[in-house]
Amino acid sequence: MFSTNDSEILGEFSVTTVINTPPWYENCYVIRHRPTGRQLVIDPGGEADRIAAVVGADGGTASEILLTHGHPDHLGGVYDLQAKFDVPCRAHQEERPIIGSVASWAGALMRQRIPAPRRLEYFTGEPALVYDGFDVGVLFTPGHTPGGVCYVFDGFVFTGDTLFNRGVGRTDLPGGHGPTLTASIARLLESLTPSARLYSGHGPAWTVAEARTWWSQAAAYDFA
Repeated sequence: MFSTNDSEILGEFSVTTVINTPPWYENCYVIRHRPTGRQLVIDPGGEADRIAAVVGADGGTASEILLTHGHPDHLGGVYDLQAKFDVPCRAHQEERPIIGSVASWAGALMRQRIPAPRRLEYFTGEPALVYDGFDVGVLFTPGHTPGGVCYVFDGFVFTGDTLFNRGVGRTDLPGGHGPTLTASIARLLESLTPSARLYSGHGPAWTVAEARTWWSQAAAYDFA
């Protein structure tokens, strides 16, 4: 096991971070709505047994898997989690070609065999995802990939590889585009309250206020 799991209480929710093993150190998140017990899993990149143990604590189960984007280090555990919990997986329609290439990506980048999700539902635009007791907003943030999104909860946001703590997702892989990513990050930070907490696909969390300060200087760089 690479890391213990860190959990935080944010209003009605608990957020548990499961960090996958090297070399990617990808953050998977298990979000539990405490009043209803409903749980969502965001970006299960691998080590499905560890993620399932978090989900299954106290007899819990998962309601759905959400993907910020389709790179193999973010969906490598989807197939096995779906086998355990029989839940759908959602991603943006524009991410279809990236997810469709997951087998070749995994072989080239990770030298692993990663099967595609068993049940995958694509959404378009920026829908509100409605669950029992709460909603999740979607912000379309392409640039790292064509269909990258961020998931917006009440007071906290999951940014995937769009924005890291003092860093941005790479744009030199197929489907990446620097100017598009720059515009997406600017729009993301403008749309959120300063106190909102940002959880990224790799690295530690930070706040929108901290991100805006960093971005005011970093945006001058060329991320192409």
